[in-house]
Amino acid sequence: MYVRTETGDRQIRKNGCDIRQLYPWEGVVVPPWNSTLCSIRPLESSTEHRHATDETFIFTSGSGTVRIGAESRPVEPGDVIYVPNGNDHVVTNGSDTEALTFVSIYWLQPEPGSEGADHG
Repeated sequence: MYVRTETGDRQIRKNGCDIRQLYPWEGVVVPPWNSTLCSIRPLESSTEHRHATDETFIFTSGSGTVRIGAESRPVEPGDVIYVPNGNDHVVTNGSDTEALTFVSIYWLQPEPGSEGADHG
């Protein structure tokens, strides 16, 4: 059994979020995706940004909004949002007391014609 604890992991501030890197997990496994635990402080927003990876957000506590491009929607625990690569996105915490937390899983799509690419 491998265990990591919140108190043992280093947190960083990136893109307006407090981030705890979950995967890759050095010395344990290097999956085909990366993952972080993200927290948006009360009444704050992540920095609007885009990247080459596709991304999925799984909201675990708090409430707020997610904007991808021009589309915006409210989010709450249990909601799952997919962000296609290359799209500007921002997460906003609407609470003045509680953090908005979510797991971010992100990965590069295989190049067309490469092994594992969807040919359907």
